[in-house]
Amino acid sequence: MILFRLIGLLLITVALMALGADAMRSLEAGHVQIRSLAEVWSVVNLSSYDSFTAWSSAHVPGTILPMVMGYPAWAVLGVIGIVVAGILRLARRS
Repeated sequence: MILFRLIGLLLITVALMALGADAMRSLEAGHVQIRSLAEVWSVVNLSSYDSFTAWSSAHVPGTILPMVMGYPAWAVLGVIGIVVAGILRLARRS
């Protein structure tokens, strides 16, 4: 339980950091600039991103994955972190 709570908090923290980075990037540019999850992942570790996209194109049907990878990084990470934290809260009540 503690491990999942830490993972949820870590994802929420990274999402807030990505939101702050996008805000600073937008202020510097003078217009809104938001990085997608694919951009952030490729900057962090390009080889794992390439491996994941190759695996997903072979095993995941449809266009849902490219759509999700195009969403803002802070939104995807924040939603996953909130869901993990929410599931833990529900499990704790039971």
